[in-house]
Amino acid sequence: MKYKALISSGVIGTMLGLGATAAAAAEDEIRIGALYATSGPCLIFGDLALKGHQMLVDKINAEGGLNGKKVVTYHRDSKCNPGEATSAARDLITKDEVDFLVGGISSSEGQAISEVAKQEGVVYIASIPKTTEITKPENFHKYVFRAAANTNTEGKSAAVIADRLGLDKICTILLDYSYGYSLDEAFGAHLKEIRPQAEIVEQVWPKFGTADYTPFITKVMGADCDGVFANIWGGIFPTFAKQAKPFGFFDKFQYISAGEVGAPVVSEQMGDDMPSSIWTNTYEAFYFSPNDDHKAFVAELSEVLGQEHTPSWPSTGYIATQWLAEAIEKAGSDDTDAVIAALEGLTINTIIGEQTMRASDHQANRGQFWGQMGDSTLEGYPYKMLNGIEYVPADGLMD
Repeated sequence: MKYKALISSGVIGTMLGLGATAAAAAEDEIRIGALYATSGPCLIFGDLALKGHQMLVDKINAEGGLNGKKVVTYHRDSKCNPGEATSAARDLITKDEVDFLVGGISSSEGQAISEVAKQEGVVYIASIPKTTEITKPENFHKYVFRAAANTNTEGKSAAVIADRLGLDKICTILLDYSYGYSLDEAFGAHLKEIRPQAEIVEQVWPKFGTADYTPFITKVMGADCDGVFANIWGGIFPTFAKQAKPFGFFDKFQYISAGEVGAPVVSEQMGDDMPSSIWTNTYEAFYFSPNDDHKAFVAELSEVLGQEHTPSWPSTGYIATQWLAEAIEKAGSDDTDAVIAALEGLTINTIIGEQTMRASDHQANRGQFWGQMGDSTLEGYPYKMLNGIEYVPADGLMD
């Protein structure tokens, strides 16, 4: 597909259909159900991912649609809650009569949406949920695909950084749900393989939604570790960081964070409260372009959002929808089985490079950008940014 230039309508959200009940699906439409949290703790991710999704939909429609059909988005707020995501997914299928599902923020949401997709026989592309639980043999089914990096890729990347930093005694602060468990498994196993002398000396498990991290912070402060691996992710990291700072937490430890704490929007939200020197990741960053397609995307996103410095989360919604669109075009049909067959083994050129959707487990080989947080080197941008940023590819780390 072309997707080299974006035509901005100035209005994102064509036919979002919030709360609407659709009549019978028109034969000349392809209906996509978008499940993104636009309220609650995941708002920082969901609203922007939805904008990225709709950017591509607007572009597709401006170029004549898919196989001559207009693409229409129906959005429902998943609220970063698996119960809400389940209900919303069912409503999109039964009331709005969508043909496909995309989205999800948290891993638990992704698992919930995947189960609905399996029961209803609807293709679901997980744009952000990472847990490998979704694609393990006991949970895997033909309707689920993942455009996001998985927790093996993320956890093993963090282990590589721990090895580079020479960390031998490590504490972990991982959230007490599937995302944290999957990261723990991947990080620990890969660390043992590449740095056998290292050991994990303390682990704490805050519940998702924790408001007071002080007991966990003090327990780690009292442990004999030289580094910390955590997944207190972007939307909730500010709360954790503000509570940890008075203890000198980030001065005492080398801190490695999964969960896209390096996304520009997090630094911009935190301002001076963003700790320097932490190692963390992001799906992309406006200040680091791996290719010309990414530069064009950033320029187009800047125009659509009306801001010079763009956030990274629109890329997640954009790329997930690109997988679906290119599969429909390749299949020459929006028939479910035809689209599944087209997705399996499909290679596309994304804004961050070429990626392939593995036929074996429906997982895209998407890596992530990692770096160390530090002062801005950009004139007119006063927020912290990732320095020494590099793309860590997924190949070799996904399994």
